[in-house]
Amino acid sequence: MVSQPSAIEKPTPLKNDSHSARYVWIAGLVITIAFTLLIWLMGPNLEQFLNVLGPDQGSDWYYWQLPARESWAMLIVWACYIAHQFSIWGLIFWAQKNLTQQKILPTNSLTKYNYVALSLTVAFILLHLLQTQLWFDGLAQDVPIITSQGSVIIMLAMILIIENPRRGLFMRRKAGKPFTASVSAFFRRNHMYIFAWAMIYTFWFHPMASDPQLLSGFFYMFLLFTQLSLAYTRVHLDKRWIITLESYVAIHAVIVAVYNTISFGSADMWPMFFSGFAFMFVFTYMYALNVKKQVLWLITALYIIFLFWLYLPAPIGFGRNPLSLLRLEMLWIPAVLYGLAGLFAVVAYLAKKKR
Repeated sequence: MVSQPSAIEKPTPLKNDSHSARYVWIAGLVITIAFTLLIWLMGPNLEQFLNVLGPDQGSDWYYWQLPARESWAMLIVWACYIAHQFSIWGLIFWAQKNLTQQKILPTNSLTKYNYVALSLTVAFILLHLLQTQLWFDGLAQDVPIITSQGSVIIMLAMILIIENPRRGLFMRRKAGKPFTASVSAFFRRNHMYIFAWAMIYTFWFHPMASDPQLLSGFFYMFLLFTQLSLAYTRVHLDKRWIITLESYVAIHAVIVAVYNTISFGSADMWPMFFSGFAFMFVFTYMYALNVKKQVLWLITALYIIFLFWLYLPAPIGFGRNPLSLLRLEMLWIPAVLYGLAGLFAVVAYLAKKKR
């Protein structure tokens, strides 16, 4: 979500530098809403597929997959995914060869990379929509659900490393070794390949159906595609925009958890997801913002009050089982993200040290 060059670097001013990137970003938000609505409007056409879906079989089961695997349909969806993946990877490779040495970057105007990335993104979104309408199944038919969930977690963990020089890892405190400047720079230079994989793989994993969980996920995916397409511009490095993208995961996770509880009787997991991702915002993400300390402490206090409300008995509080508090469920997601960030940083640090 952040790209070359570093946000810390001061780019050379570009004469006649327009604000077209910001206009395209606004257009990207409009298109995000439009595509999400289009998926919803075309949802009734998928009833023939939805009516034959099997019963939910637990957290390891992906519900939106047909009971019988159709070989030709899966060959087509894999071909679409591979074409999408390698076209974006190739475009990133070209951009790093031809754009990253320019001192004018990041820019307010669009580069050739941006025009091509935006065109490819729109084309493959329409292709996936058509593929869903004709054959429904995404990559989920052939690969486990943890691969899709894990790809997003990997992306969020890497952002912690990349953003460490700017906002710190915890309450503006910058992590030391192995989170060195060279390690952060390494991930900043190479993150686009991994992030593009995480986005595109997850995009083709799911069918474009109108279920609230899927709609929320695709809305998020379209925002991420907008970010990917605007690499090398100042919009791409805007800290408020980056925080929004990181934080939206909380909203999506809550929608998924609540829907699963209502529709399938699953355990009520939204407090764990929301409190965990809110923890990341309160203690890490928001410290990138230039706001007064009083505002930061107020938000922190509100988060703590929310936790008290969550575990207080009804009707005073939400009435969450106190055992969940004793299990420190609000720390599970932060533990995974901070832990993975530390693991990635250690591996990169040791690899660079051996050279």
